[in-house]
Amino acid sequence: MDEISLNARLRHGRGKGVAHRLRASGYIPGVFYQGQDHSIPLEINAHELQLTLKKNPQLILLKLDDGTQHECVVRDLQREPISGRHLHIDLLGIARGQKVTTKVAVELEGIPQGVRLQGGVLQHSIHSLNIECLPRDIPAKVTVEVSELKVGSSVHISDVQVPNVRILDDPEITIATVLAPRVEKAAATPEEAAAEGEAAEGEATES
Repeated sequence: MDEISLNARLRHGRGKGVAHRLRASGYIPGVFYQGQDHSIPLEINAHELQLTLKKNPQLILLKLDDGTQHECVVRDLQREPISGRHLHIDLLGIARGQKVTTKVAVELEGIPQGVRLQGGVLQHSIHSLNIECLPRDIPAKVTVEVSELKVGSSVHISDVQVPNVRILDDPEITIATVLAPRVEKAAATPEEAAAEGEAAEGEATES
């Protein structure tokens, strides 16, 4: 598990007006949570945050401008729906030996039999899992093998096992399934088209 540092400044204001001014100046608001009752408002350079998150860090060393450093994980990240730009981030402080809850990405591996041999379509239903584990056991991602899936077959959360990790989501949730290929209706022959036309005329006459 890699630990990547992120610089942040203490934020001395709250509210939508402050958040708007921060974003206009290239920063985004955030909150660092330390324990149940202690939180610290932050402002983080948006470009630096983007570069940091591209590395998919599981553990972040948060460096504040007051000289303190804190190990933390991403608790929540808000994005603008259309542009995808970051709007707000919550960071959760951790202590060594203490379990944390976080999200990890789900990646499918392989091409299902149902796609290769039966013309099916692979549907990837969920793209992240909520997990609980020690910080050192946080996986970079969870890989789910789908090569053996046939048309109509699915893989569920209950089928996934990650060492030293407890998955918090409903075990019955489907991660991926192979759907049957669509069967397009064949074009009608001239005789069939004529018969359908006569039937339609007959119905119109009766009405």
